[in-house]
Amino acid sequence: MEILRNISKILFSSLFILSLSFFLVLFLLSKMTEYDNLKQLASPLIEKQMNISEEQKVAIIEYLKFRCGNESEISIDIGKNISIDCKEIERLNKENLTNFFVEKVFNAFYFEKYDCKLQECLEKQKFEYFLSSDFHENISKFSKYLLIATTIFGLLYFISIETIENKLLSFGTIFVLISIPYLLIDYMNLFFEEKLEQPEIFLEVTRGLKAHASFLLYFFVLGLVFLLIYALLLLRKRRLLRKNNKKYVAGKRRDE
Repeated sequence: MEILRNISKILFSSLFILSLSFFLVLFLLSKMTEYDNLKQLASPLIEKQMNISEEQKVAIIEYLKFRCGNESEISIDIGKNISIDCKEIERLNKENLTNFFVEKVFNAFYFEKYDCKLQECLEKQKFEYFLSSDFHENISKFSKYLLIATTIFGLLYFISIETIENKLLSFGTIFVLISIPYLLIDYMNLFFEEKLEQPEIFLEVTRGLKAHASFLLYFFVLGLVFLLIYALLLLRKRRLLRKNNKKYVAGKRRDE
């Protein structure tokens, strides 16, 4: 019976840790790929790639207005083929031109539809697919199923542990360990510094990770609380044990 209990603990702990780790990664990706969050992260990178001078802005506006002379909507290719309503062209100037095109390019990537499953799209489209609403919807859906599996494995692992002290120690240790990557985000550049061709892009990504991975701090705090309670219970048990030993010794001496 003891062997079966030990096997079940090893099995359920492994499944719980793996499912929880994958769930947290997918949850982080789901948060980062929400429209507003991804737009905030990607817009500076798209703008940097454009690098339009003031003279070019004037020329672009004149060209767009010329194209709209006989059309109500025009189509242009700027990394992605985008359609522009000519009513929008009327409101363009040098100050808002860059932001206008950044939003258009981002929307073209984000709202593009892919006729493939998650694994197929990742294999074929690579980076582009990460910028799409399809990717966000797919991982959000998958993360919900993974959350259910994680909860089930967590409950089974919790039940398989005999004492409350061991439960606190096990879950406290797991929660602290899975939150460590958040504490290391600021030091990621040290591992890739020599290999980075565009360090400013990497910096933007790490900032986004830091902002959206802050939920891991809850696991870190919860893990520390569990470990603190475990330490207090252990200390209380030792004090009671010493107290009982002293009573036993004193009683034995009286009997003698």
